[in-house]
Amino acid sequence: MPQNTPPSPRSLFENLKREHPFEPVSVTGTIPAFLRGTLYRNGVGLFEQFGRRYTHVFEGDGAISAVRVEGGQSLAAVRLVESDGLKAEREAQRHLSGSAARWATRIRANFTGRSKNNANTHVVSWQDRLFALMEGGKPTEINPDTLETIGESDLEGEIPGAFSAHPHRVESRKALYNFGLRYGKQTQIDLFTLPDTGPARRLGALPLDHPVMVHDFIASDNHLIFFIAPVSISIWRHMVGFGDFADKLKWSPALGTEVIIVPIDRPDQPIRFSVEAFFASHFAGAYEEDGHLVIDYIHYPDISLITVLEDGLGMTWTDKSRHVHGALHRARINIAHRTFTTTPRWDGLCEFPRINPAREGGKYQVIWLQTACYIEDCLRSEISRIDENGGGDNLHPAPWSVL
Repeated sequence: MPQNTPPSPRSLFENLKREHPFEPVSVTGTIPAFLRGTLYRNGVGLFEQFGRRYTHVFEGDGAISAVRVEGGQSLAAVRLVESDGLKAEREAQRHLSGSAARWATRIRANFTGRSKNNANTHVVSWQDRLFALMEGGKPTEINPDTLETIGESDLEGEIPGAFSAHPHRVESRKALYNFGLRYGKQTQIDLFTLPDTGPARRLGALPLDHPVMVHDFIASDNHLIFFIAPVSISIWRHMVGFGDFADKLKWSPALGTEVIIVPIDRPDQPIRFSVEAFFASHFAGAYEEDGHLVIDYIHYPDISLITVLEDGLGMTWTDKSRHVHGALHRARINIAHRTFTTTPRWDGLCEFPRINPAREGGKYQVIWLQTACYIEDCLRSEISRIDENGGGDNLHPAPWSVL
C-alpha cells in the first residue's frame, strides 16, 4: 500500500455531518475576479436512519450542496432535501418505505403509492428555478438562495409520472429535453421539453414491451436517442417488497439493446431496432453528420456497475473485484439504413462525461471525464480531457488532479 493511501471509501457513504446555510469557506490560491456564479450539486446525504441502513446507495435521501463565487470570495452551503417522505419518517421515527422499512410497511407503501421521492441523483436549473431529481419521481423544487425544499412539482400538470435524473439541453433549440418512465399495464417513456421561455410540455410517449430501467439518454439538434438495455424490473418483487434495489433487476442479454431514435419535431414517428446487448450509463453528447448520428457514451457489457455498489460499505481502494469501470465509446448510427456500430474511443477507465454546455446538441471537440488509474495497486481518481483535434480519432488524454 502506498504511504499516501487516502481515507477509507467508507467515508463517502456516511451521513451528512452538518447542514448549514451559505457561509465563507477557505480558498487555496486566488479566484479570478471575472469568475462569478453558483455551482449546485446533488448526492446522497443520508445512508441510514433510526439505526437501520439503506441496503443500496440509490435509496439514500438526497442533499443539495452549493458553492457561490463572487468578487473573489467563495461561500458554500448544504442541506438535505426535505421530501414529504423523509418528513413523515422523521415524525414516525421509523422507515416507511424502501428496503430499510419493515416488510409489512414496505408492502403497504408500494400498494398505496407512498414510496419516497429521495431526490438524490442530479440537480438542474430551469427558468431561474432549481430542481433536485431522481429516477422514479417528479422533480423536487429547491429554493436556489437558501437550498430549502419547496416540494414536488409536476410542472403545471405536464408530468404524469416520473421525470428522470438526466435532462439534456439542445442549445440550437434553447431548450432542455427529458424523459420519464411510467409503469403499469403498458410501460411507457414520456418525453418532455423545457424551453428557455414558455411552459414545459409533454411531447408524447413511447410504448415499451416490458418494465425496464433507463438511466440516461442523449439529444442532438433534431433527435432524442435512447439505448434501452435489457435490464428488466421485476414489478412483483417491488410490490411485495422483496430484496433491495438491485434484487429487482434482471439482465437478459438475449433480448439485445433497443436503439430508439425520436425525431424531436415528429415524436410520433420513432425509429426502433435492436443490437447486441450493452448498458450505457451516461452520455457525453450527440451530433448529426452526413446522415449519421454520432454519440459518445460510457459503455458497460452488463449492469454489474449497479449490483456491486450495494450499501457502499464493502468498497475499498484495493479490492479490484469491487471496482467496475466504464469505457468511453463512440456509436455511429446510419438513420436511413438503421445500422449501428460502437467502438472504444479511449482505453482509459472512465465515467461521468461532460461537454461544453454551449455545444450541447451539436458537434463538439472536447470531452471531460472522471477517470481512474491504479498507483501501487491503489485506485486513484483523475479528471481527464479527451480532445478530438481536427476530426477523426486524434485523441489526447490529459489526466489532471490525481487524488
